[in-house]
Amino acid sequence: PDPRCFKSHWPSRDHVGRNAKGKYIYVMRNAQDQMVSHWNQVWGMGFHYGTEGMTFEGGWDGFFEDWINGDVENGSWADHVASWWARRGDPNVLFLRYEELKANPRKAVSRIASFVGLDISEEDLTRVVNVTSFDVMRRADQEDKGLRFMRWLGVLRTTHIREGHTGKGKMFFSAKQLAMLEEEYKQKLKPLGVPREYMFSTP
Repeated sequence: PDPRCFKSHWPSRDHVGRNAKGKYIYVMRNAQDQMVSHWNQVWGMGFHYGTEGMTFEGGWDGFFEDWINGDVENGSWADHVASWWARRGDPNVLFLRYEELKANPRKAVSRIASFVGLDISEEDLTRVVNVTSFDVMRRADQEDKGLRFMRWLGVLRTTHIREGHTGKGKMFFSAKQLAMLEEEYKQKLKPLGVPREYMFSTP
């Protein structure tokens, strides 16, 4: 069959076995920016997708507790990152950071093309970078008739594609929450050699 692409939010263990045919591109985002983005997504939808009994009575602070305890879809962020970090050296795994994609999209797209075995021209590279830009994605989200209808109904409270920035997540956290994130890093990721800046938001 022709090559095909599947998108998921699964940790490594939920993928079909490690074989020579499949290739995996894992994109991670620092914990603070990811949590803020995640919060806005589930708040916008009005529910925790894939989990039961979760509410928003506790607001952001309540969501932080859910997140740090892994009581969100796909579980703990740190466990998720750790599962793919262990496979970052596999020849069929490309481990990317969202921050790298934002800082230099051309370089990131080139790495992806090389990883999947494509010889991409400069013209095609420019086209891919343009059609996958944040502005194009946000415009597509705003113009999608189905999403517009759900927002009109009140099913969705906000747009799915919001800002796409890096480094703004750190503004949302209290000193206690930052300490809990620090402990999560020390317990789960630091022993694996994951750099601290992979966990925490930087300008």
